[in-house]
Formats: sequence, C-alpha cells, structure tokens
Amino acid sequence: MNVYYVDESGSMTKKNLNYKSNQYFIICMVIPSDNKKLKRVYNRFISSNINELRKEDLHHCMFYPNGKFKELKGAFLSLDMKKKFINYFCRNNLLSLYYICSSNKLVENYFYMNKARAFNYLIKLTIEYNTLNNNIRKDMNHFYIDERNVKTATIATLGEYLNIELVTASHIQKTFIVEYCQSESKELIQVADVFSNIYFSYVKNDRFNNEINLMRDQMYIKNEFYFPFSYWQ
Repeated sequence: MNVYYVDESGSMTKKNLNYKSNQYFIICMVIPSDNKKLKRVYNRFISSNINELRKEDLHHCMFYPNGKFKELKGAFLSLDMKKKFINYFCRNNLLSLYYICSSNKLVENYFYMNKARAFNYLIKLTIEYNTLNNNIRKDMNHFYIDERNVKTATIATLGEYLNIELVTASHIQKTFIVEYCQSESKELIQVADVFSNIYFSYVKNDRFNNEINLMRDQMYIKNEFYFPFSYWQ
C-alpha cells in the first residue's frame, strides 16, 4: 500500500502577487518506507529538542497551555531548527517526498474559483504523472490529510475523484482511501507540514538551496511537480 501524509504551505490566491509570500502554493506528500520507524524518529527529534522548541513557540501553537508538547509547526521553527529537522529525518531512507508547486502568477484566474477542486486536481495530476513515470507503484493508496485544509462540505470529494479518474477511467491505480485528521494526532502529517514549509521558503526566498539539492541528490525528493509547467510537458 502507498501511504501518503499530506500538508500544504502558502495560499491559493491571485491577490497581491507582488508579495513573495503570495506567489506560490506548495503541497508536500510524505510516503514513509516504514511508518513505525519514522514515528520513532519523530519522537526522538521532539524529545532531543524539546527545550529549544519551547523557546521557539512564540505564537503558542506547538505546546498546550499546560506545557505539554502538541505538534510541530514548520511556520514557527527557526532556520537552524529546520536544518536540524532535515538532517534528522533525511537519513536511513525512511521517507520519500513528493512536492507540488503551483505558481499563483501563472495559473488562470478561474483555477482558484473553487479551491477544493483545484487542490484535488493538483493531487490527481501529480499521482497520475508519478504513476506513469514509475515514481509511484500501482497499488492501494491511503491518504492522511490535515483536516484544516478542507471544508466539511467537500470532505468526501478527493477520494471519490481519484477513484473515478485514476482507477475507473484510466486504471493506472488500484484504489484510494482519503482520511482527514487533526494534525496533532498524526505525527507524520506534522512531518509533511515542516517539509512543505521548508520547500515554501526555498521557492520564496531561495533558502535551503544546499539542503534541497542534497535531498534531490540523495533521492529523498522523488518528484517536484510544477503547475502549470509539468502539466504541459
């Protein structure tokens, strides 16, 4: 089974594109090679950096009011902590990263009229592209997505859409199950959150150039799907 943990950075927007923070929308899909081992790595990272994480939690998002750790949030980690995160997780080949980078400047104005539909379309194109190029094997697929990224009214649409397009219509995949979860209850969604934020910083401000190139060279980054570029290739 292909298991995906999915989170995003940036916004789907056509407004204020002169601001670098509004130029890109990023989705990160993490596929673990071993869920249990990767969760142990997560737990070790938290325990070994707990004091620094507490100092960096200036917005009170990563810890509960009682002081207990809640979740990792990439947007609130320092540059040094993100580099430490990369070094900690990108070893022993425990995960693969698939990125989607949508250019808010280049997409047509109508594309974001229905953001849930646009999100689903980007996921579909990426799975389709990577399956046809043998980056993702044909198998059963299980998605875990942060529930804050979807409206309740559209919560069932992605799984149905992927099954129609990639199973029934083209038969390039076997089946899809999609679950929306609270990120604090799914450690590996938090891992996707941090990696998506790292890539967002990379495309926005050219930060993490060395780290991203090393992740490419070491094959942790399996694919970077640029929309609309990759779609028209």
